[in-house]
Amino acid sequence: MAAGRNTLSLAAIASVMGACALLFFFALEGVSENPNDLSDTRGIPAVAMYTVMLIILTAASVALTGLGYLFQRLLRRRAFKWRIGVYALTNVLLFLTSLMGTFVAAIYMYDTIAGVLGGLLFVFSLVLVLIGFPRKSG
Repeated sequence: MAAGRNTLSLAAIASVMGACALLFFFALEGVSENPNDLSDTRGIPAVAMYTVMLIILTAASVALTGLGYLFQRLLRRRAFKWRIGVYALTNVLLFLTSLMGTFVAAIYMYDTIAGVLGGLLFVFSLVLVLIGFPRKSG
């Protein structure tokens, strides 16, 4: 029963994080390079750099969470402290990526629907990380 819940949780986290990255990518359309001077078209917008960082961090954090799931399966007969430690270690990047995505959405992308939805999905992924925390079995 717990293995099915963990698999479903991992699939949900991967789906939500993928949707977040995709929504942020679409929210970049029409962003000016320099919001203070709209005629200045040199350089890359800061939000574009943050989005690329978030996409890379999203892929890395989902992969690390997947490895954590495999380690959880191997350690299911071990002490509860080990499982808590592995979960915390393998999901800290996911938590921080979700936090960064939430802040980027709140600061740069609050004026687009895709940006707001991406921010809400990042908040939802934070909740999924907290819900997926291991529980002591009976």
